[in-house]
Amino acid sequence: MAIEERTPLESPVPPESPVPPEPPVPPEEIWAGQSAEVVLAEAIARRRVGDYVGAHRRLDHLSGRSELPAEVIYHRGILAEVQEDYGVAEQWYLDVVEGHPDSTVAGDAAFRRAYCLEDLGMHRKALKVVKKLQRAGEWDASDALTMALERGIVELRAGKRRRGIRRILRWLERSGGFEEQTWILAKARLALVRAQLQEAARLKLVGNRKAARRLKVRVQLMASAEEQAKATFLLNEPEFALEGLLLLGDGYMQLYRDMLDYPPPRSIPPEAHAAYRQTVLQKSAVLMLKAHARYDEGVRVAARTQWQGSVTERLKARRDATAPQPD
Repeated sequence: MAIEERTPLESPVPPESPVPPEPPVPPEEIWAGQSAEVVLAEAIARRRVGDYVGAHRRLDHLSGRSELPAEVIYHRGILAEVQEDYGVAEQWYLDVVEGHPDSTVAGDAAFRRAYCLEDLGMHRKALKVVKKLQRAGEWDASDALTMALERGIVELRAGKRRRGIRRILRWLERSGGFEEQTWILAKARLALVRAQLQEAARLKLVGNRKAARRLKVRVQLMASAEEQAKATFLLNEPEFALEGLLLLGDGYMQLYRDMLDYPPPRSIPPEAHAAYRQTVLQKSAVLMLKAHARYDEGVRVAARTQWQGSVTERLKARRDATAPQPD
């Protein structure tokens, strides 16, 4: 098995490369005279340039011919996955695994199913699938790295924090020479970004001295998350770079809200509370500016790479919501 790069929105159509039009002759008549392999290849090509309707029609045609059943179901799964319909994709992949276990795409379908389960928040179920895959046979070094990192990622998201982080860091150290696996390396680093920001958010600002100590640790964790996000960005994987920028922006906004919610110290008399809160608001404004900068950078990266999807829309919405207001 050679695990494919998982690209939820594979190749957004660039302006200079429009989707090729369908021929004037009813396409079904043309496909009927072509081999199943040729029609499938065209379905894949259509999907990769964003022509999901064209890809779907060709897969429907092949289903009617009852040819290449495992491959057709598998590519139905990918078609759903790239449109972020993970529930439907997971079911297609399961159909391949259960209905065509000896097919050439069964192993890849199982892995992509685990990926979809993770996106659906079913982390423990995804972990079981990855473990089963790892036990299923001998893998080449590239696939072994991919599955080990995915296992660490899912362990982290399933609440096995220390185990997941250890596994990710161990396998990242072994990743030299696997430059073609940038997508899973970027995903693993994104998982570390998420873990560090979640740990930072758990440090609630309570008390006087405790709040100061926690704020210091929280800032250190966020700085570490920034470094991991930079490493993710350098891997040139837009999906994960954009998610990292979104998470960083959200992390700064969470700290901004926590700073505003922190009650005045007991040493400050009630009549000075309003002035204290105004000072905190002014000093915390830099956090909102940092959040806005991360969101704005994400929007610009999405435009430059022509990346489409929900992460781009979320970045735009948050950028607009945090835009500095004119005086």
